[in-house]
Amino acid sequence: MKNYSLLLIFALVLLVSCQKNSENILNLEASIEQSDELKENPLLMKPITSSIQPKIKTMSTLYGNDIAFDYAKTNFSSDYPENAILYEVTWAQKPDELWFGANIPKSMISVEKISFLDKGLILYEIFQGKALKRVKTDNKNENLRIDAILSQKMAVSP
Repeated sequence: MKNYSLLLIFALVLLVSCQKNSENILNLEASIEQSDELKENPLLMKPITSSIQPKIKTMSTLYGNDIAFDYAKTNFSSDYPENAILYEVTWAQKPDELWFGANIPKSMISVEKISFLDKGLILYEIFQGKALKRVKTDNKNENLRIDAILSQKMAVSP
């Protein structure tokens, strides 16, 4: 009976110590909140590649729906098929409290969406701010961002 009591106390201490640290597991500041304008959460899609921009202290991940992801796996061109959707999500960086010298996402800067419509049409949208509101851009900047996003290739992993 004494061993069971000791085991129960150990399990209780372990449970309490794990719960205290569980608050830091999710990086809520870097997550996407429900938005009236951005209907789907790109963070729930499949990551294609990621990049860091150390000079401006940002990091980005390119996500795709199943159609875009499957295409990127087997093709090196940027001629995505109809109904493919890409999301370039960009965050400011902050130092990681657990790993010295590492950075993790801080606050969301923007979400850029590229939709591949029928007849080769491409729709570009950008959402910014905490509430991720759609922002209007001029055609020149849109074309530059589309080219930059489409130039990214799928990350190769072992």
